[in-house]
Amino acid sequence: MPAPYKNWPNDAAFDTPETPTPTELAITGTFPPSVHGTLYRTGPAGYNIPTPNGPYRRSHWFDGFSQIHRFEITPHPEDPGTTRVLYTSRNQTDELLEEARRGRNLDNYITFGQKRDPCVSFFQKVKAVFAAADPGKTRPGMVNVGVTVRPGVPGTSEGTVTALTDASVIQVLDRESLEPTGVVDQTGWHSDLKGPMSSAHAAYDPETGDLYNYNLAFGRHATYRVFRVSAETGETEILATITGPGVQPAYIHSFFLSGDFVVLCVWPLYFTGYGASILWTRNIIDALKFNANAETKWFVVDRRRGRGVVATFTSPAFFAFHTVNAFQEENEEDGTVDIVCDIIQFKDDDVMRHLYYENVLSTGNGRAVHDGSRPSLVRYKLAGVPKEGVRKTGKAEVAKRIEGAGELPTINAKYATRKSRYTYGIVDRGYSSFVDGLAKTDIETGEITYWGQEPKPHTPGEAVFIPDEAGESEDAGYLLSVVLDGDSGTSYLVCLSSRDMTEVGRAECSHAMSIGLHGTHTRNL
Repeated sequence: MPAPYKNWPNDAAFDTPETPTPTELAITGTFPPSVHGTLYRTGPAGYNIPTPNGPYRRSHWFDGFSQIHRFEITPHPEDPGTTRVLYTSRNQTDELLEEARRGRNLDNYITFGQKRDPCVSFFQKVKAVFAAADPGKTRPGMVNVGVTVRPGVPGTSEGTVTALTDASVIQVLDRESLEPTGVVDQTGWHSDLKGPMSSAHAAYDPETGDLYNYNLAFGRHATYRVFRVSAETGETEILATITGPGVQPAYIHSFFLSGDFVVLCVWPLYFTGYGASILWTRNIIDALKFNANAETKWFVVDRRRGRGVVATFTSPAFFAFHTVNAFQEENEEDGTVDIVCDIIQFKDDDVMRHLYYENVLSTGNGRAVHDGSRPSLVRYKLAGVPKEGVRKTGKAEVAKRIEGAGELPTINAKYATRKSRYTYGIVDRGYSSFVDGLAKTDIETGEITYWGQEPKPHTPGEAVFIPDEAGESEDAGYLLSVVLDGDSGTSYLVCLSSRDMTEVGRAECSHAMSIGLHGTHTRNL
């Protein structure tokens, strides 16, 4: 094995065991009462499976076999005044893993970026196109769904946790055992939601809990259906249907929700062959092509008054995974509103290819080729959106750009759809082959405050913001992140003050936990 890139080992966090029995973690420092509750995390945990034919390896980080993690942070029952952290994790793809261990061919399943054997013949590719559909709807352990996780999702059963990905398939898990209990698709919510693609980041109304998302159907003209699932009734309503000449199918990982609107931003990372190329490539990345000469299109959908698309805007081409927040500013003179949208933006889609394991592993062959794909935080203004009446067209204006802000952004959820100032994320400052710290970005001033352990090789995952129950300011709260100590090969859950990015406490595990994708925190009832 080659020496770790820049002496920053991280391999242990990309191939980790499960911990099915709740295990108490050793705590140093404190976990304040505000963070008491349950933290769920999900994402790829393993990529290397022994088989009778030799190792089977997933090649892209997003295709690693998913695992759900749960941290129960509670007052210690035997030591009043202190906190206990119980950790549990469970693989979500037991049947798929077993298929791999038996040497079964997994290449017929559609993945995000799995590299295929270049020697596969024309006839084998044709056969794959006409292979039977993935059996996930009846065998939930066969479906690799693990980008976002959330308990209590509208339209799902009580006592469950729901995992989403960039497809219309939804995996349902038992809240206690974390066992996959079912897989459904969005047609179960509404018969018109029959397209294969959707957003892994559904948005939720901070007041009602209603779920918002889009469904993308392929065809000569792409069809986006923006919809809402009521938290109260479980009923689904189509808010807008966007289709027709010039509407192309794009890979859209997240979107915006403001007080009165859904904003679907269609950047020009398009599926080729009207989307049919996925059947040939058997993965998402190879079916996509970024068009730097095309415009990004912004569709503004009224989510309150049933008016459908009320405004469209355009801007130069870019690519993004994650939106940050959106809020509205009133224009009293003409009765319109300006929608302000914050997004973590890349100049193109190269970042997708930089997330192959060979690039992110500290001992990988392509280490650090991601150096040129660091994102910017960009604030756009969509000016003059009508509250009623005619449809508006215009240009999306860049109001601010900040270099060095973090990816996997999180904010104080109390400020969702409201004017917000701070965002938090993971950063790559060049110390490692992957990421090396956490950052707090002040969007108003452009100031960035970092947390990291450099020169010690500690690799953090996404930070989850928990508001301080006693605090009133936007940045009053705490951040929870799973961090790999590369020297020891073990991980810990760190608790940081979100005001000054200083460590408050940590809960240490005896083995490595995976660097997952996303998580959510809920208060214990």
